[in-house]
Amino acid sequence: MTTAAAETYDYSLKSYADTLRAYREAGYAVTSFAQYLDDPQPRHLILRHDIDNTIEQAMRVARIDAEAGCSSTIFLRVHARGYNLMSLQSLQFIQEMEQLGHEVQLHLEGGLCDWLGGDNHEWADRQRAVFEAAVGRPLGGFSSHEPARMGGMAFANALLERWSDSVAYHAYEERFMMPHMKYLSDSSGRWREGHFGMWVGKEPLMQVLTHPFWWFEKVPAENY
Repeated sequence: MTTAAAETYDYSLKSYADTLRAYREAGYAVTSFAQYLDDPQPRHLILRHDIDNTIEQAMRVARIDAEAGCSSTIFLRVHARGYNLMSLQSLQFIQEMEQLGHEVQLHLEGGLCDWLGGDNHEWADRQRAVFEAAVGRPLGGFSSHEPARMGGMAFANALLERWSDSVAYHAYEERFMMPHMKYLSDSSGRWREGHFGMWVGKEPLMQVLTHPFWWFEKVPAENY
């Protein structure tokens, strides 16, 4: 990092914004999956947000990304208890995210068939239909929410092939993971290999996953 303040590696939004700026200053393109696939750079970080709880938190991070000169892919759920993809507020947020240059795609659920019948293929198709109705365009990519509930990567890979009419990728493909790309995630509020700010300049190609629920302006309690 370039400043003493930026060397505080925590879950504050200030630390997050400082880290993005550090990557940009180190010559990284920090972009969505779509922009990486269109124009990969020698130093490139794919910035991904899985939105498990509230879309307001996603919007807050999306604005910070744009202010830092970055784009990101924001994966939204259809079945979240905390937000309704079809609500006016959600639709306005999606519109703003895309106007800021971000990519909005589907955070795909599994396990619904265990309670409601059918199978994971059927429920995946239904989620895709709802998502496309909300955003008004074909789905372009997806990330699996708790992948083990949907048969892991085998299911995701098969679904990608089945949806090849418009879907270009899923977030856990081999080309976006080790050994091809360094993968870092704040899942469960814990960086297993250190805060992504500690990795500036260490790997040329990276995928970084954040969950905006963990990131706060002043104190963690503001999010729950």
